[in-house]
Amino acid sequence: MDPVERVNIEADTTFVLLLEAQSRGHDVFYAHPNALYLEGDRPGCRARPLTLRREADFFDLGEPRDLELNELDAIFIRKDPPFDVDYYLATLVLERVDRNRVVLLNDPQALRDFNEKMLAMWWPHLMPPTLITADRARVRDFIQEHGTCVVKPLINAGGEGVLRLFRDDKNTRSAVDLLTQMGTRMIEVQAFIEAIEQGDKRIILVDGEPAGAVNRVPSPTDIAANMHVGGRAEKAELTERDQQICAELGPFLEKRGLILVGIDVIGGYLTEVNITSPTGLQEIARFDGVHIEKQIIDAVESKVRARRGA
Repeated sequence: MDPVERVNIEADTTFVLLLEAQSRGHDVFYAHPNALYLEGDRPGCRARPLTLRREADFFDLGEPRDLELNELDAIFIRKDPPFDVDYYLATLVLERVDRNRVVLLNDPQALRDFNEKMLAMWWPHLMPPTLITADRARVRDFIQEHGTCVVKPLINAGGEGVLRLFRDDKNTRSAVDLLTQMGTRMIEVQAFIEAIEQGDKRIILVDGEPAGAVNRVPSPTDIAANMHVGGRAEKAELTERDQQICAELGPFLEKRGLILVGIDVIGGYLTEVNITSPTGLQEIARFDGVHIEKQIIDAVESKVRARRGA
C-alpha cells in the first residue's frame, strides 16, 4: 500500500480492511511496493508488523523483517494509481507468488492486464459512447459528433486530470494537445452524461457479487464526484439497471481473481471498473450499516482454508 501515515482513518478502505483482519487475530504486516524483492525463484518483502486503532495516533509499526511471500495466507495489493513502471514491476514480483497457497487481492496478472478505464470497454453496450485514442483529430471529431465530452487520462485516479470539453470551444484543441502529449499518449473521451449532477454511484462487488453502494455528488465547482475533491457522499440503492450491470460483469471479475472491485455508474451507464484500490466501504457503512470489510475478510479466510485443505 501507499505510506501508512497518509491514511485518512475516516474514509480509507484499506484501513477498515486491516482493522477487521486485526480484530480476528490475524498478524498484519505493512510494506510499500518498493520493499518487494525476488531472490532466485523466491518472492519476498521487507515488511513491518502493523497495529491499528481508530484514534488520532492510529498506528504502530514494528521492526522490519523479511517475509517469504509464499509463507503468508493472503496479500492485499492496495497501491493507488498511477499505474507506472514501478507498479508494473511490483506486479511481476507478485506474479511469482504461489496462487495454490496464497490468496491475492487483487490478482497481480489482472492488475497488469486491465486498465481501469479500458476494462469497462469489455461491455460497451453498458457504457456511454466512449473512445480510446492518441489521435488528436479523432478526439476532436468525436467531440464534434457527441457535443460535450469528458476527457480522462488513462493511468490516473481520483478524478485527476479529468476535463469537460465542448463542441466548438476554442480551448479544446490545446486541451487535447496537452492530454495526449501532442498525440503520443492515449486518453479516454466519453460523451458527457447530464445525470452526473445527480451523482456518480460507486458499487462494490465482492467475488463478482454486489455488496453495497454509495452515491457521490460533485460539488457545484467540479465535474469530478470523488470525495477527496469535494464530492458529497449520500445513501444509494441498487436499481434494476445496477443489478443488470453487476450480473454481466460478475463472472468475468471472479474468474480473473478480482475479489474486490468498485464500479462507477452514472445515469445507468457504466463508466469505470476500479480494481487497484477501490474505495467506498466506510461511506457505505455510515449510510447502510453494512460492513463490507467483514464480507471481504470472510471471503479471504474461506479461500485460504480451501487452499490449505482445512
